[in-house]
This record gives sequence, C-alpha cells and structure tokens, in this order.
Amino acid sequence: MKKYFKIRLILTIIIILGLIFSIYIFINYKQKPIIPGNTVTKIIDGDTFELASGEKIRLICIDAPEINKKGYEEAKQFLSDLILNKQVRLENDINNADKYERLLRYVYINNSKSNNNEIFVNKELVKQGYATLFPYENNTKRCDEIDN
Repeated sequence: MKKYFKIRLILTIIIILGLIFSIYIFINYKQKPIIPGNTVTKIIDGDTFELASGEKIRLICIDAPEINKKGYEEAKQFLSDLILNKQVRLENDINNADKYERLLRYVYINNSKSNNNEIFVNKELVKQGYATLFPYENNTKRCDEIDN
C-alpha cells in the first residue's frame, strides 16, 4: 500500500510541475511578429539601412551627409520617415555589394498617396535635397533618372 501511495504521490508531483511549467511557458511566450524579408527595420544613415533579414543596403548613385556633417540628421530622419518598417522593392546594378559588404541597390516603395505606383527612394532623397547625385564605379544604369 505504501508503495502505491509513493508512486501516486510522485506522479501527482510530476503532473503539477508539468502544469506549472506549461502555464509559465504560456504566459511568457511572446510570438515574434512575422516580418517579410524586405521590410526595413533600421536606418543607419541617409543612404544606408538594414532589412529584417539583417542585410545592409546602400542606395546606389547617391550620397547623403556622413555622421557629424551638416544635414546628416535630417537625411537620416527623412529616409526613416519614408521607409522604416515598410516593405521595399530592391533592384541591383552591376556590382552586388561594396567593400563594406553592403548590398548596392536602387530602392522603391509603394506610393500610397498617389496613383503613381512607386516612389524611387534614391531619387526622392536627391529631389528633396537630402542627398546628392554620386555615380559610383559601373553602377550607373539609373543615375540619369535620379538627376532629372
């Protein structure tokens, strides 16, 4: 009889611990939101940002002010307002990446304020005065569009 009681007690303790553990997991489990790969999650500066995938993207054909330079904060804020936490469409040119291993891309975002399908982000930064045209090596197929 004592043996049966001990087994029953051990099983009861195991079940109670299992329930406590399950409740703890249920309460503390925080599901991460599903973020598609081309969602911008971080703005590094006025011409560089990071995707949810962790890839760093450098906008081709433009140059925004570097940190501690006049216009840096404004360019970074403008890019942030334009693309942070949004889906972007990326287009490559001849070179895939620069020497810092950032992907070199032309970037587009849906234009919800107009019937025009997309905003060409590289061009918009230059158009609004937050960056200048900066053709770099052979990556120039859309530079003429940015300058117009």
